[in-house]
Amino acid sequence: MLLLNYLDRQVLSIVFVEMKKDLGFTQWQYTAAVNAFLAAYGVMYVGSGLILDRIGARYGVALFVLLWSLVSALHGLVGGFTGLLVLRFLLGVTEPGGWTGAIKTVSERFTATQRGLANSIFTSGAGAGALIAPPALVFLTQHYGWRSAFIVTGACGLLWLPFWWRASGLPSTTVVEPVQHRPAGATLKELLRNRRALAFAATRFFGDSTGYFLMFWLPQHLLQNKRFSFVLLGLVGWIPYLIKDLAAVFGGYVSSRMVAAGKPAVYSRKLMMSIAAVLVAAGAALEHYDAPVLVFLCLLLTSFGMGMWSGNFHSIPGDAFPHRVVATVHGLAGSCGAVGGVLFNTLVGYFMGTGQVSAIFFTLALLMPLGVLPLWLWVREDYVPEDPPAPPTDVSTDRDGTVLSASRNRPDVVS
Repeated sequence: MLLLNYLDRQVLSIVFVEMKKDLGFTQWQYTAAVNAFLAAYGVMYVGSGLILDRIGARYGVALFVLLWSLVSALHGLVGGFTGLLVLRFLLGVTEPGGWTGAIKTVSERFTATQRGLANSIFTSGAGAGALIAPPALVFLTQHYGWRSAFIVTGACGLLWLPFWWRASGLPSTTVVEPVQHRPAGATLKELLRNRRALAFAATRFFGDSTGYFLMFWLPQHLLQNKRFSFVLLGLVGWIPYLIKDLAAVFGGYVSSRMVAAGKPAVYSRKLMMSIAAVLVAAGAALEHYDAPVLVFLCLLLTSFGMGMWSGNFHSIPGDAFPHRVVATVHGLAGSCGAVGGVLFNTLVGYFMGTGQVSAIFFTLALLMPLGVLPLWLWVREDYVPEDPPAPPTDVSTDRDGTVLSASRNRPDVVS
């Protein structure tokens, strides 16, 4: 599912150079199109989490994949900037359900010991979409035109739906004990008063922009600033995404082994994310070199760090929050990440247009350390996220037994 999710959203960054020739688009129109996607993505990320926590992963994922696949295919009919802007906005509305749906599924079907590796595997699926995008989309564009790239990728999502429906109907094999009297999910108002939820949201506000750069701007960077040809982009442009995939699996595996060895799950994720932040900063420091070896060393370190980051931070909601609010927490944080992405994307558009590429990578070097800091400050390691039975009286308590309120039959959803 996430392979399709990232493949669909990355088509524009690969084929825009051809759309530019055909339809006369400008660099600032590309920036506006990306921002339209991110603005809708930010609003709907939390919306998709609320929907999935209420209708379940099986129905929710099917709905979102159906909608974004149709929108992606419709990009093949674009005739001008207005049409592109509208369709990018609609793609941003529909695509967040892929991530919140995946997080919801993993939190329900895997334990904390299994969750890091499970999350890293589906995260690598997202990377696989980005991995196959350069060669596949360059091939389609060269042989059948840029419109075919959108139509083919959209059709793939529709073909995938029956397989999801069959697989998601299988019984869960998780060893997590079922909980009786499970209360409803959290409201946004409650989450906005929760320090852990806000810390995770801050992590994504700062940290997501690095991934957005790899997704939306790396092809443009290689073509414009490193003088790659369109054909060369198709030949080697997949390498950073392969590195990111391998690093995601590696990072998730290591943190899961740490949990199996007795380390707290949240501590294990935070430690791996801190190492990832150092790798991204080191890679960004090499950007101003033009020698091919150093260009790829920069991409190697940056991509490896981003993979380790994504292989772990997606596990935080399942490790630090009750299962019934996992998708909503992830959605709220994803919305904050998209807001940060809009701001960073606007800066990137400006710096790319003025040739200040070093400023882009200097900013990237700072973002991930800023992102992991709130986790160390406000997300404690000793939290157990399993949902307790509802209190037998009208008294609500937190995880430590402290009375929170006396509202009748309304246990607090997060502590």
